[in-house]
Order: sequence, then C-alpha cells, then structure tokens
Amino acid sequence: MSVMLRAIGQVISAFALLTGVGAATLASAAPAQAAWSDAYQVTLTRTGGFAGVNEQYTVSASTVHISTADLMATAGSCEFRRLSPSYTAGAGADRFRYTVSVTYRNGITKTVSAEDGVEAPEVLWQVLDMTLQIRRDLAPASAS
Repeated sequence: MSVMLRAIGQVISAFALLTGVGAATLASAAPAQAAWSDAYQVTLTRTGGFAGVNEQYTVSASTVHISTADLMATAGSCEFRRLSPSYTAGAGADRFRYTVSVTYRNGITKTVSAEDGVEAPEVLWQVLDMTLQIRRDLAPASAS
C-alpha cells in the first residue's frame, strides 16, 4: 500500500513540475479559491413597486431545479464577486429595489443592491433573473 501511495505522490510531483506549479501551490491555493467561488445560497429581496411589495426568495445549492447549478456558478463567478455593493438611480417612483446576498462555502457573504432601470453589469441581472425564474417555477399553483 505504501508503495502505491509513494508512486501516486511521485506522479503528482512530476505533473506539478511539468506544469510549472509547485506542490505547495497545488495543495494550498486550489482549496482556498474553490471555497471562495463555491456559492451555496442566493437570497433575493425585492421591495417597492406600485404595491409596495416586500418579498424574499432563497435558492440553495440543494434546490431541485434545472437552473440551480447555473445560478450557483454565475453567483460564484469572478464577475459577480467584483460587483460594486450598490447600483442605484436616485429618486424614482414605483421602482423595485433588489438586494442579492450570496453566501459562499467559506462563510463569506457578498451583498449587492440595485434598482430597476439602472445600468449595472449583466451578471447581476442574470443572477436576479435566474433566482426569480426558479422561484416562479417552484411556487405552488394558486387555486382558482
């Protein structure tokens, strides 16, 4: 058994040398980066609008929906993590205000706020749209 483990270690070391990556980098940097980018929960709060709504939706990595994996990947992307904390337009009647909080597996939470009608990076609108679509798809049908 120890011969096999030693052989595996040698193969990993050889691979690290061929790719120009030190073994210490392979062992320590990859898990830290993976933990930061691994989103496991997205919470969207939507307030305002004509009726003055106050709604909150949470999608976790275990939510069963065809778009859950895409949502978590988008919320964990570098583009999303680089967003500013707020995108607001100032005064405006009947606008929805959105607050998105993404929790990563390492315990860090990224929160971004935006209002309807503002210019913001597309990745923010993608996370908002996917979260709302999952919520609509999973909402129980109302009785007629």
